[in-house]
Amino acid sequence: MARVETSSLISNITGKLNGTVFQRGQGGLIMRNSPGKINSNTLRSNSQRVGMSTIQGDWQGLTDPERLLWNTYAIYLNKKQKHSNSLIINGHQLFININSIRYALKDTTPLFSPYLLSTPVLSPIPQPINITTIERNGLNLEVNTDRAVTDTEDIVILYLSRPLSASQQSANQKLTLMKFVTGTGSQQLCNEEYKSVYGRTIDTGEWVQSKISCYNINQENYSSYSIQRLEVQ
Repeated sequence: MARVETSSLISNITGKLNGTVFQRGQGGLIMRNSPGKINSNTLRSNSQRVGMSTIQGDWQGLTDPERLLWNTYAIYLNKKQKHSNSLIINGHQLFININSIRYALKDTTPLFSPYLLSTPVLSPIPQPINITTIERNGLNLEVNTDRAVTDTEDIVILYLSRPLSASQQSANQKLTLMKFVTGTGSQQLCNEEYKSVYGRTIDTGEWVQSKISCYNINQENYSSYSIQRLEVQ
């Protein structure tokens, strides 16, 4: 991102030119790179549709005792439905939630091989994880968290939006799952994954909407999501 100085010849610039966006912010005119276009008909999108169809078929293939276990686990967790706090998710919904994550990240970690979890572990969900900062360090995009994870037991589940300006305050931003390899510690690197989704890396001073959780292989479930809007440092 760059700041534009005006003169008697140029007093205002807005719009897009050759991949560069000009806009006026509180500090004056700003020039930034335009995010790449996202093609919804991509291998990623097709994989998501195939994954959902596969997991629905997996549910149909469960035995009655296995389905009973999922329904029992759902009652135990008492997890509210997204659009209705008066209802809890049932065993079928819980099965889809957990196995959708496992299917989506099965190629990034051996912990999800095989991806199908047919029998749940009746245990509490893992403790939450929060992002403290997102930083550009050279070519790296570093996501720093408030607790450490280990790559032999944990898988970080991270969704990020396209690059945002400071004035884009809406929380209703489309988020995409970053399919990176979880590293041990309190810092995750996802620059290449971000570029593969949005066409470019995110710059210092830009903003991003995030949603993060952590899956623990011993508890076979993921923590509640932490949703944050952060400025890239």
